[in-house]
Amino acid sequence: MYRGEKSVREGTEDFLCPFEDVYITEGSNESFSHKGILANDIRGKVKGVKYEYFAPCSCKCIKVYKESGQAMYQSLNKVRFANGQIGYATFMTVHDDNLRSKKGDIFNQGDRLGSMGTKGNATGVHCHIEISKGKDTSWFKNKYGNYMFNNEIDFDDACFFDNTNIINGVGNFRKTNDVKLEKKYLNLPPTFTRWRVYDLNKSPIKKNAKGFLNPRKFKGLSYEIFGYMDYGSTAIINTRDYGKCKIYIKKTKAVISSSPIY
Repeated sequence: MYRGEKSVREGTEDFLCPFEDVYITEGSNESFSHKGILANDIRGKVKGVKYEYFAPCSCKCIKVYKESGQAMYQSLNKVRFANGQIGYATFMTVHDDNLRSKKGDIFNQGDRLGSMGTKGNATGVHCHIEISKGKDTSWFKNKYGNYMFNNEIDFDDACFFDNTNIINGVGNFRKTNDVKLEKKYLNLPPTFTRWRVYDLNKSPIKKNAKGFLNPRKFKGLSYEIFGYMDYGSTAIINTRDYGKCKIYIKKTKAVISSSPIY
């Protein structure tokens, strides 16, 4: 992913790969420091460069281990993993030489989280990343002496790789288009004569309205939803008169269903 990238579908963030380039130097359940765990060591395009990495979802820093440049984060809401499952994500990043995250810090999806480094027990510049599904923050040694989460999920089962260049590594690297969502429809009841719509790049406030829909005239209107914006408060629809636009739906009488009502 790139800095500032966001992906929200049906009101749920997709869990994005936090790196622009992925060169896996040690994968899941390999020998020595990854034995029995689903961790991956990731370096960037050029060996030795301390590349930045970004928040794969909106998250909160819940633990910090400064001696190893290590921070634990947890998603603020449930996310969509690349295997199609939806749940909370808890993840750990390790080896940041100049760790700036502090317990309680909040990050939006796409914000800078840290940089690859060598702090702690590391061979060469990289980021050790480990991901689990759920809100369990247990961090314990397994029988091989390696730290791990309960409910770990593998890197390629967790992350979407839409804007990540895979340089080295074997896996099922999926993009958001590979995980199809059930079609959803926005239904506007016929009790309303004016429902504002907005350009996709405009804030959904009254003065920015590009026009109005009139559900009463057509005894109700139904539109397929193509996505959500503004933290889920607006839906993207395609209309006859205004083309693709967004419409405010939060705390309204609009109904979302799996088939059109009107």
